[in-house]
Amino acid sequence: MTPRHLTVAAFLAGVLAGCAAAPAPSAVSASAGAAQPGVEQLHASELRPGDCLAPMPQSFVVTLASCSEPHAAEYATTYVVPDQPWPGEEALDLLAREGCAPRMRYVPERRAELTVAALVPEEADWPRYRTAYCLAVRADGGELVGRVIL
Repeated sequence: MTPRHLTVAAFLAGVLAGCAAAPAPSAVSASAGAAQPGVEQLHASELRPGDCLAPMPQSFVVTLASCSEPHAAEYATTYVVPDQPWPGEEALDLLAREGCAPRMRYVPERRAELTVAALVPEEADWPRYRTAYCLAVRADGGELVGRVIL
């Protein structure tokens, strides 16, 4: 799976009654696995701009990494995809990346090496959850070192 085409793990049913846009941190999938000692894992909704992630998340459960060490992505912001019928996995990925792109605030001298990836909901969570988590990744698929988001 490429960084441009990410989907998220299924969420626990019924946990978030009343939440409109983003799953709560307590809704982390049981299949996420136990964190390794000294490794901080959290729900994507708890990220702050500039948080670095390694490895590339495959769900809304993310692992924080030191930005000074090689890492897969850096969190930038969120984008709520407009309410509509399920657009399909590929179309949703494209909508999310197009919505994220103008919201990204890159370190100017790093801009040329970067592209946008997004963590997006699965069809089973649509349309209740439409939040995409916008990530900066290297356009060549390599690892980042240092901060790339302002």
